[in-house]
Amino acid sequence: MISTGILWVKSFTGGALALTANLPLGLIAAFSPIQLPANLVKPQAPFLTIAQQHKNAWQKTLISKTAFTVNWINRQLSSYRNKSIAVPSITLKAKETQFCPSVPENIAAQPHLKNATNFLPIVTQVSVSRVDLSPSTVVRSLQSFFNVIRNPVDPNGSYDYSPVLIVKRNPSSYEVWVNNSFVARLPDRITAKALQNRLQQLTKIPAVQPTELQPGLVDKTPSMMVGNRLLFAIDQKLSQQIGRSGDILAMEWTNNLRIALHTKPLTLVQGQMEMYGLQSSTTQLSGIASWYGGYFHGRLTANGEIYDQDDFTVAHRTLPFNTFLKVTNLENNKSVIVRVNDRGPYILPRSLDLSRTAARCLDSEHTGVVAYKAVVLQQNAPQMTLKPSQPKTENMANAKSELLVSNF
Repeated sequence: MISTGILWVKSFTGGALALTANLPLGLIAAFSPIQLPANLVKPQAPFLTIAQQHKNAWQKTLISKTAFTVNWINRQLSSYRNKSIAVPSITLKAKETQFCPSVPENIAAQPHLKNATNFLPIVTQVSVSRVDLSPSTVVRSLQSFFNVIRNPVDPNGSYDYSPVLIVKRNPSSYEVWVNNSFVARLPDRITAKALQNRLQQLTKIPAVQPTELQPGLVDKTPSMMVGNRLLFAIDQKLSQQIGRSGDILAMEWTNNLRIALHTKPLTLVQGQMEMYGLQSSTTQLSGIASWYGGYFHGRLTANGEIYDQDDFTVAHRTLPFNTFLKVTNLENNKSVIVRVNDRGPYILPRSLDLSRTAARCLDSEHTGVVAYKAVVLQQNAPQMTLKPSQPKTENMANAKSELLVSNF
């Protein structure tokens, strides 16, 4: 109340003074006391003179404070008009499952934190974008907002309210998201659209259980499966474009989809057991395992395949080709399943030569050699196919059982 009264007095005083200043000089002179005869002017008492002096000083103070307040407000408003409001930019970051990633070579040299006193907070500088708040920009934004409300579905597909979305990172990177959760990254829009269509069909069927999602091999092609139905296949051309193993991609994308549908993901070994249709046997091995790559990558293996250091393969001196082994690193208990497709190693006491990806899964890429134990696995599931083959009569005994699957 006191501050309101002071402001009212300031405004009234300033207005009165401004009105007096704008009056004609003749009118002011007509009513000025100095124009009256001296005999009509009564002498003022001393205390009235002192009061008049205090009144004049008080008016000057009010005028100066009022002017200072108005100038200060104008300066503050002009400074805010010239200043852009900085808001943090929102980035859509993908949280994805990744098996056997590459590790920096100097990771072992990094110091370990022994107690909380060694911890120092790290402050990261985040660049923020400047927002244009000019009237024309605000008007355009409001127009776009109300256009979306009036027309929620754009015939050209500009607005997509589906639970399955495509996010374009750059011309060669398209991400597919389900329920605001990352699923897969693809090299072109056509392939991303194909996966989006399949996932849209999946999300529209309430009877589908997310626990049925698993990786598989359909006609020897790594695939995402829903029970016995093919959801999406990752052929060799696609895996080469992405630069990663198709087997790993099938397991990672399947896990990402299970997470998006609120289902527990599979471990690496669980995914491999499902993909290859394997079960454990009583045959076990142990010894020292190394890995090879680089020079041998792209060359022929002993069984006639092209060696790919990014596949789950292993070399052994005597085991039959296409034998599956579950290899466990005895130092950290990490495991991976590999398939025998080459011969070696020929440097004792090594008994297994892993691919580079298998070594990464065991965390033995930089140590080079590691003590291991292994279990021989046997295939107990029929091969899945979209095109059933009719074996000849003489090959009926050696024909492998097949499971006919359908597209989702």
